[in-house]
Amino acid sequence: MSLTTKIAAVAVAAAVPLALAAAPAEAGSRWTERSSGSFADTTWLEMGELPGGVAGNAHVGFLRVEGDKNPWVYGDITDWTCPEGVLPPMFGGGHGEESPETECVLESQRSLYNAGPVTLTVDRKLNKATLTGQLEVADHEGGGSSGQPMANITWTGVGGTSTSTYYDKYTDDQGNRYTMRRTETAREGTLSGTLGAMGFADDADDQSYGYFGTFKTASTSVNP
Repeated sequence: MSLTTKIAAVAVAAAVPLALAAAPAEAGSRWTERSSGSFADTTWLEMGELPGGVAGNAHVGFLRVEGDKNPWVYGDITDWTCPEGVLPPMFGGGHGEESPETECVLESQRSLYNAGPVTLTVDRKLNKATLTGQLEVADHEGGGSSGQPMANITWTGVGGTSTSTYYDKYTDDQGNRYTMRRTETAREGTLSGTLGAMGFADDADDQSYGYFGTFKTASTSVNP
């Protein structure tokens, strides 16, 4: 799976819960809720050892930030030890998945999220996006927090913008029907800045892909 495909797949998955989280309405009722905001995604490969006792010499990460006044962040980091000249799998082996075939050894898997307020800024012409604030890193195995890196990440737009619309429908066990429509206007972006001690563009072997933009959603519930 390419970096671009991973980002698109997660973006669609992130939209689905908006339709499923609605509380049941009163019998015979119908309501529609609308929301809008900004988002930014990045997937990266960082080669080399990281400070702070992080295992491995190759680190694959994904981060998404989304929201309006109070954006939320989620992501994951997979740490590998690879022989010289060998790159790790970009995806697979996380969240209970079977590890892909590779010469690299899986060392650890970590979750990434915001424990407090962060700031996401996206300009109207989608020329640039920035994420600043403190994030939390936690071991997947429930070992508690393993760090609180500061994020100072910039997406700089490249190429043109594109608009996509996603739909989702769901009927629960009580017959309540939920529908969701999400429209995104987005642009690819090159990455710069830092996440803790890791720089996105400070080494020649760094790899990253990002995109950012704005979204609008409309969620409807119909109770029979």
